[in-house]
Amino acid sequence: MVKLNVSKELIDKIADQQNDKYLKSTHNLICKIMGETLKDLSSKTSFVSMDNVVFQPANELVSGAFIDGSVFTYLLGVQNVQLEINTSRSASFWKNLKDRLTFAWDNRKTFIRKKKHKKRKKDKNKELGINEEKFKIDPLKYTINDLAEDAQKTIINYLSETSLVYLNKNLLQIIGKDDFGSNTQIFIYVVNYDGVYFKQFAGKKKGFINIDIDSRIDSLTKKIDEVGDNFIKILKIFNSLYFNTNGNMCNQVFLESILCSCPDDLFEGDEIYKVFLKLINHISIISLKDIKSINNPNLTIFKDEVCGNCILNFNKMLSRVLSK
Repeated sequence: MVKLNVSKELIDKIADQQNDKYLKSTHNLICKIMGETLKDLSSKTSFVSMDNVVFQPANELVSGAFIDGSVFTYLLGVQNVQLEINTSRSASFWKNLKDRLTFAWDNRKTFIRKKKHKKRKKDKNKELGINEEKFKIDPLKYTINDLAEDAQKTIINYLSETSLVYLNKNLLQIIGKDDFGSNTQIFIYVVNYDGVYFKQFAGKKKGFINIDIDSRIDSLTKKIDEVGDNFIKILKIFNSLYFNTNGNMCNQVFLESILCSCPDDLFEGDEIYKVFLKLINHISIISLKDIKSINNPNLTIFKDEVCGNCILNFNKMLSRVLSK
């Protein structure tokens, strides 16, 4: 076996890291805030109802292999045919940018101050002039990015004044020390949903990228049933090593696909360092190009766009770990 450039103590420490209480409390708070936000949105636009939305945890939240560098990432899937049609034929980037800048300027006061307490919501909304009336919507032009923008305007009513909500196309990024604690980041992707796939629009040329959460969960559940808790411990270890090598998290579908492809017997053992040693050596000598994606078993991890493009950083992590 190749000598590793990481200590047994470090591997054991990563594997034994416990954050279940923090995960549960933060997740429950996010769900509560989004529940109120969706109720509010459903009263302002026919595109959203409490029956046609799915709030789905993504990234490390699916497996539970959450580490200190992880972000609370969710998919807000909206099942509405007209919204999907509008999104697929959405306007150009520059027109959307111009519209967003115009809106931001016209409603700049909205994003400077937010309400302090729910009991003051009515007066605050009257002052801002955006929340008591339905959004002005063209049913033939309203896209998933427009919905994300309206979600941004709505969710601020359920956060403290110190929280920030950034918008980048269909991505909401929430940072709120007073609401969620230090170093907690929340990403919410507002996407289309057809009852099976969460559909991320990647532009007119590429169309929609289908995210099959059920396929991913089935693959993870099957592997964990076969090899036990060591799978999650190993996933945490790889996440931590990748993050500390590259400064960002590895695409979880990419990494989970690699680990799910590994023989079950490599996960056996009571000492997690020895288990990790077997797996890292196995992965370092096999070809990754034929590994199937757990998001779409018909595609490899290099052809499935849901797996991202992190092979270079993954190899960088392997090289660092395996260096003598």
